[in-house]
Amino acid sequence: MILALETSTTHASLALVANAGEPALRECRFVSERAHNAVIFEPVTELLADHRDEIRGIAIGLGPGSYGGVRVGIAVANGLSLVLGIPVLGVSSLEAWEAAAPKYTVLGDARRKTFFRAEVADSLLQGEPELLPEDEVIASVAESIRREEGIYVTADARVADAVPGVILSYPAAARIANRALQSAVSTWPEDALLEPHYLRAPYITVPKAK
Repeated sequence: MILALETSTTHASLALVANAGEPALRECRFVSERAHNAVIFEPVTELLADHRDEIRGIAIGLGPGSYGGVRVGIAVANGLSLVLGIPVLGVSSLEAWEAAAPKYTVLGDARRKTFFRAEVADSLLQGEPELLPEDEVIASVAESIRREEGIYVTADARVADAVPGVILSYPAAARIANRALQSAVSTWPEDALLEPHYLRAPYITVPKAK
């Protein structure tokens, strides 16, 4: 059994899954705009109280998404891995979307007047997400939807409002678990370095010299 966490969007979740392809044995969902750290510990504690000795691995969604949400999830996953002495594996949150088909396109607000676009097929990200001008994405996706050429999903309400037909939905911990369980827990690398999936390099400024 593994414990999976997905905290990259406002709709976060945790799930316990025993085997790949099976539904979650336990699942908890919560909504938090910017304070996942204030909400996540209670459901984690409840799951550990009942299943601590059964958990063999931790899986965590790496984003892209909320900067703070992803980092809180990674911190919790690393902490549990250390305390329980079990491996942890990171999975792209894009590969765990609650979509109605195995092939879909994720759209997201990448700020600075850009949207990101990511193609997923059979739970595998097809290359890195593209960063494109908002107007270009809106026009091309609207035409694709009009022609019924694919399924488009987003976790950003602004994107869903901008492009009618784009489905507002979210990645889920149970899907993170099933993606992670495509490889046996015994083969997961030890001391894995979990890095958030950034769409851009972190923007850091250096104070001007006085």
